[in-house]
Amino acid sequence: MKTVRYGIVGATGYGSNHADAVAAIDGAEVVGGTARSEASLASFEADHDATGYTDYEDLFDAEPLDAVSICTPSGTHAEIAVAAADAGLHVLSEKPLDVYLERVDRMIDAADRNDVRLGGVFQRRFTPERWTARQWVEEGRFGDLLLADTAVKWHRPQRYYDDHWHGRRDLDGGVLMQQAIHFVDLLQWLTGGIERVTADTGTMAHEMECEDVAVVTVRFENGARGTIEATTGVSGGRERVELNGTAGSYNSGTFVLEDEAVDPDLTEPPYGTGLEGQIGDFVAAIREERDPIVSGRDAREAVEVVLAAYASATLDRPVCIDEVRDVQAHT
Repeated sequence: MKTVRYGIVGATGYGSNHADAVAAIDGAEVVGGTARSEASLASFEADHDATGYTDYEDLFDAEPLDAVSICTPSGTHAEIAVAAADAGLHVLSEKPLDVYLERVDRMIDAADRNDVRLGGVFQRRFTPERWTARQWVEEGRFGDLLLADTAVKWHRPQRYYDDHWHGRRDLDGGVLMQQAIHFVDLLQWLTGGIERVTADTGTMAHEMECEDVAVVTVRFENGARGTIEATTGVSGGRERVELNGTAGSYNSGTFVLEDEAVDPDLTEPPYGTGLEGQIGDFVAAIREERDPIVSGRDAREAVEVVLAAYASATLDRPVCIDEVRDVQAHT
């Protein structure tokens, strides 16, 4: 079995989690990475016995790579992904794929053109509870789904937004694009898709360009209704994902059927849980010449929903996902 040789673009911060996950997977090896400072590169090189670079093009030119993870600011993903795909590398991008659909579509087009795999990181799908909840929805065990909701009530200090990119529309977006997009993805994945949103957003707790509070009402493709609540401005908040049907419910790990809590036989994701499970699937997809579980087209859907919410807040009206999806069709 050929070892998949892996590079990490943006090897500090969450990029270090990618490097650790790759190192834990049989048949995958971290051979290089990039960081902005010499101190960060030295730490990366020591931790992973890999070569560090300050420029991703130097990494692509110097190392015989098979794949890369992109863990840089969100608005830089497309530029790096296109360069990687044009170099013949498979690409796994941190969420969101990018912050505008035109950029996302350049990533998808480059992967198609070069016959490489493109995946988007949504590791919160990869838990036994959520894998099982998705199965139960598909099997109709909750009955007719009537409601699906998520709340993402987190805290970020002002200094988080005082760096060079967080909270900027061109590089990041606000709480919906940066934090809540994980849960937007979960809602649309668990239910089978979001059809329309109506959003009210504000910047209430920080000095920043984009929103730090959002309330979004949702209509799903299966007819259910729901809400997305998100903020980075509160203390003592929580996160949750909840599905409610005529025969049962799921709420962040708790399963209820006919008003009684049940202890289901949970289904493990095929390659493990969390980020390691998702990267394990991505490595397998490279070997098997198939799409990863969360392909570029799958990861695009959460960006569509967030951009529809942004449009709704600006226009002060409901916005159907098709209104933003058709910027450039990918089927």
